[in-house]
Amino acid sequence: MQSIKTKPQTHPRRRAHPESNHRTRWATLGATLCVTLALSACASLGRGNPQEQVRQRATERWQALVAGEFSRAYNYNAPGFRAVVTPDGYRNRIGSAVTWLGAEVVRVNCPEANKCMAQVRVDYKPVLIRQKDLKVSTNIDETWLFEDGQWWFFQKI
Repeated sequence: MQSIKTKPQTHPRRRAHPESNHRTRWATLGATLCVTLALSACASLGRGNPQEQVRQRATERWQALVAGEFSRAYNYNAPGFRAVVTPDGYRNRIGSAVTWLGAEVVRVNCPEANKCMAQVRVDYKPVLIRQKDLKVSTNIDETWLFEDGQWWFFQKI
């Protein structure tokens, strides 16, 4: 028996038409550009105006405190604070010597890209003073820090 040797068949490489190769490059470039623009737009939307974001978060935090919703107000604290201080510990720190009547964010100043200072006017009634109509107003300076894509209230532990 004689063995038959066959030569493997080779097909000449098909070359893409130069015009279609050009179209593919432009399509890839266009898609890359669209994705880049979309991602940068999302990033800028997430950051927005720091003063307005801090004003909004400070207002929400004080609304929770005035309503006596300390667990909701607790969630505005920086992650590092929440890692060390429990919600009950936070409630105990706030105490009950005053009744908050209202609060208004007067101004927000951001001296650094990741740090803002909010001045809040707080109206309250001292609990231990027997005078019924006594209302006290004071300004409180708060520090807010941008961390992990969000503005957080900072307070010392």
